[in-house]
Parts: sequence; structure tokens; C-alpha cells
Amino acid sequence: MRCRIIGTGAYLPPRVVPNEEVGRLAGVEPRRIERLFDIRERRWVRRIDSPDPEEGQRCSDLATEAARRAIEQADVDPKDIDAVIVTSTTPDVAIPSLDYLVSSKLQLRNTVGIAVQAACTGLFRASLLVESLMTAGRSKLALVVGAEAISPFFRFESSVPADQRLNTVLFADGAGAMVVVPAGDEDPGIDAITVCTTGETMRPGVMFKGMLSGTPPTAGRFAAIDYLGYHDFRLVLARGSELTKRAGQAVFERTQTSHDDYKFVLTHQATGKLREIGATIGIPPEKMPLNIDRVGNTISASILILLDELNRAGKLRAGDCLLLVTAESSTWSYAGMAVTWG
Repeated sequence: MRCRIIGTGAYLPPRVVPNEEVGRLAGVEPRRIERLFDIRERRWVRRIDSPDPEEGQRCSDLATEAARRAIEQADVDPKDIDAVIVTSTTPDVAIPSLDYLVSSKLQLRNTVGIAVQAACTGLFRASLLVESLMTAGRSKLALVVGAEAISPFFRFESSVPADQRLNTVLFADGAGAMVVVPAGDEDPGIDAITVCTTGETMRPGVMFKGMLSGTPPTAGRFAAIDYLGYHDFRLVLARGSELTKRAGQAVFERTQTSHDDYKFVLTHQATGKLREIGATIGIPPEKMPLNIDRVGNTISASILILLDELNRAGKLRAGDCLLLVTAESSTWSYAGMAVTWG
């Protein structure tokens, strides 16, 4: 069964962090940040003098506010929502799960709740789950949320390697959401969803270890900052564009379409250089909207935030075709989706 998006929402923390501030903390020249990533500012939940989030700014809070805005735009009764799928790499806690926290804050009852641990492909994995639930007759009104609060993980001590401090200028906090219902054969909707893990065994391009069962918390690990992980910028850039292209091709094959059939190509906001990358595979700049210059890389929330911006700015009209694509270097996977707006 096909699905249809009837409402979108997004929420960004109020604290704006310009390049001058993060550059000072990370030891990176502000103009170099913009030159590398085309980012001028981003939003963080962390306090100025502490990694702790501001009051009411945990990941579940961001997710809840984005969801609330999507529900309001969809003009539906929250009591009718029967499925909540939330994707994130930075939930408040390991247990209880993020879907439960969001459902509780929205006062939702009798829902199918699923928390998806995924980065850039999170939206697509969640959408595939919703499609399956609706096909099985288990859902008629679903909420999909992507939310990230990664800034509390950032550390700026001199003991932190330079490449890890560089992560702090790229990643940011925020949340996006959409409300989804079943679509009839003639209705506009999601025409194809593809998610594929390539099975490549090379080292992940991105890893944030945290303090979980693979790296149990010890004083030594905290002191060595082992939980921060790494981001291999060169490897991600080298493989990411190829996998994103694969995602597009997979959608084209399923829908018998090409780039020319789409008004916009929405891709994960991984870097401001996306238009340059897009040009290499024939996507004109006007078809590739970007917001990373203002919001940074918000991981699983990225495309949902951009979709909501376009929607609320009146740039999406009934019948517009959208191509959503991403690559995920943490799992060497890719994902794509074709959406007819309406």
C-alpha cells in the first residue's frame, strides 16, 4: 500500500552557534569552516558553559515539538495516531526508548511505537516501516520523527584529537516530522521507497561509540575520550556521492523516471558542497535546495527539516514530484524515495 504525507513539522533549538563561537572552541578558523562545509551557523542544545542540554532541550523534547507542529499542520486529532516511528542516533537514554518518550509527551495512547537507531537513512527506514504497517492494516495514521541532539557529546579539550574537534563544526541539533496516511491508487503519495545496505566490510566512515555494551563506561575510557568515535571526512566524501547516486538510480528503476521528472532533489544535508556533487550527475543547482548553511548536519533529522522548510515556504505544489536520496557512511548503505506532493 502507498502512503501519503499530509503534514510536516520541524524544530530547531533556539541557541544559534556561529562559526566564530564553534571555531574558537574547536581551534578551527571560522573562514575555514565555511570554506570546507559552506556552514555559517548551526543550532545546539548544549549550554554555553556545560555539555548538558538546556532545560526542555533534550532529544525527546526536540522530537516532540517537531511532531506537534506536524500534527497541527495535518489537522488531525492526536488521539487517532496509531503508529509512532522515531529515528535518532542520540536518544536521551538507552531505555526507555525514544518513541515512548515522544508518545508520552504528546499524550498518545494505544500506538505501535518503534525506535529506529539509524543515521542518514533513518527517515527511509522509518517510512518503510510505516508502509509495511499500513499494508498490513495495522496503521491508518502514523507519525514519523527524526531527531538529534549530538552537541552534548562534543568535547573541546586539548587532549581531543583535531579530527574529532572538527566534527563539532559540522554536526548540529534539530528535529523534523511528518504525518502519514494510506493513499489510494490515484492519490499523490510516496511512490517508491528503497533502503539497501551494501554489505561493504571496510571501516565505517562515521562512528560515535558512546558508552554502551561494546565500550562499557570506565574511568579510563572517559579520560581517554574513547566514547567520541571518529568521522573520516575523506572516506565519507569519496564513497558518499557514489552511494547517493546509487540511491537515485534505484528509485529511477522502480518508478521508470529520471532526474528531469522531479522538481526538487532533497538529499541529506551532509555538506554545503552538495550542489557541486549534484552537478557531476546532472542535477542543476535550482533543483537541489540546501539549508546546511543555517542548520548544519542534523543527521537523521536532516531531510525532514528541509522538507518542512520547503512546505511552509509554499514551494511545494500539488502534483510536484520530489526525489529524496541519501547515503549513510556509518553502515555503507543508501536509500531513496519518490514522492508526489499533494
